[in-house]
Amino acid sequence: MKSISQYAKGGHAIIHGNVLDVLDDAVPDRSIDLVFADPPYNIGKHFGDFHDRWESDKSYARWCEEWLKICIKKLKPKGSLYVMTSTQAMPYLDLYLRDHLTILSRIVWHYDSSGVQTRKYYGSMYEPVLHAVKDPGNYTFNGDQIEVEARTGAVRKLIDYRKPEPAPYNTKKNSRKRLVLSESSLSRAGI
Repeated sequence: MKSISQYAKGGHAIIHGNVLDVLDDAVPDRSIDLVFADPPYNIGKHFGDFHDRWESDKSYARWCEEWLKICIKKLKPKGSLYVMTSTQAMPYLDLYLRDHLTILSRIVWHYDSSGVQTRKYYGSMYEPVLHAVKDPGNYTFNGDQIEVEARTGAVRKLIDYRKPEPAPYNTKKNSRKRLVLSESSLSRAGI
């Protein structure tokens, strides 16, 4: 039996349910500007009655391909898809998406492990995020909404001599060159 909840306010809706059960029926094709997907990672965590573990990496990848196919169908022609997953599973998603969209960026969301340490191998201190679009020549990207303070030349008041007329480095930068996701930059972008 499908368990679906819907919350709507001000012309916006949140639909809570299994993506494979509800997305195809609940959302019209070619109607979504942005999909941000943060699925289970197949790393064995328990979330209530749900155990985040598939039989194999391949079965996990096939499950991801099912919902990614639906998500791609729901994107507008100028739509963008951001997808996160574990470092171990990202290659499967990357290869699948290359055949269906144009991957513009492979973003690294880095963080401190906050005490999660290992004695026998290096632990992951980041999560990969893919940014893909249907049309690489026509998509929306609001770089000015995620500007951060430049830590290099601008802070030290260095001059950029690469320009035709030397000028101080910019004090702000955006992800056209490098994107570091943080809670504050996501909040400023309304995510």
